[in-house]
Amino acid sequence: MSVLMIFLDGVGIGKNDPASNPFSKFPSPFFPAFDDSKKINLPEGGFLIPTDATMGMPGIPQSATGQTALLTGLPSAQIIGRHHPGFPTASLRKLLLTESIFLQLEKIGKKATFANAFTAEYFERRDRQISATTWAVKASGFPFRWLDPDLINGQAISHDLSNQFLRDLGYEAPVRQPEEAAKILASISKNVDYCLFEYFLTDMIGHSQDMRHAKIELDKLNRFLNTILNKIDLEKDIVLLTSDHGNFENLSIATHTRNQVPTIIWGDDNGYFENKITEIQDVPNAIFEYIQSDS
Repeated sequence: MSVLMIFLDGVGIGKNDPASNPFSKFPSPFFPAFDDSKKINLPEGGFLIPTDATMGMPGIPQSATGQTALLTGLPSAQIIGRHHPGFPTASLRKLLLTESIFLQLEKIGKKATFANAFTAEYFERRDRQISATTWAVKASGFPFRWLDPDLINGQAISHDLSNQFLRDLGYEAPVRQPEEAAKILASISKNVDYCLFEYFLTDMIGHSQDMRHAKIELDKLNRFLNTILNKIDLEKDIVLLTSDHGNFENLSIATHTRNQVPTIIWGDDNGYFENKITEIQDVPNAIFEYIQSDS
């Protein structure tokens, strides 16, 4: 069995308000939940767990601490005493390098991978400009996937699904549809125990408050998720989608929100997670325990 974790940056459960919430204005079968929803029906028997992203701290949840929690199982905002935006601080990097789910899975002989493609130039950045997901992989001996040859040969995908981001930067990369990216991701995940994919355009749209762009990206996500769920064997594998904080669900403001985030699990064993996740730091712990139980 394997777990594919789809991390959507900045997606919360908001009000059923078409004026501010793209999920309300452009209904999606994968994101039907609002803060007043009573019963949720999801495609392919998906199970929704509204998940607290605050870690018991005041203020607005932020990316660096939220992502560290999702990758280590630790209440990172509590540990450093605040929510921290952007890229991880030295203290957060230490947590990622010692407690990363990639490292923990490697220690018990499991295979894990990050499906996103990297360029060599990315690693020329300073440490404080490297993402939490990158540090989590660096903690282990698992290799990164590269633009050339991995993405070009269909062994990695770009964070925007289409590779347009890379093309705009001047790199040679094939244009892909969301369905093609989903097929590649499904193929990657079949060969490991844990596969992570990171998509952060939702957070960028939330900050820009761009409803037109939100419609375009939500359509891509709908097509991507529909294909993923049809290409993954849900009788033996798990697809888990979650986020680090709210943002995209309320375009009336340019900041993050304190809203709960959706943790959605697909697969015959999705009930395993029902009572194990209430806060975002519970997500990697539940995944690790699930994979370890197959040892």
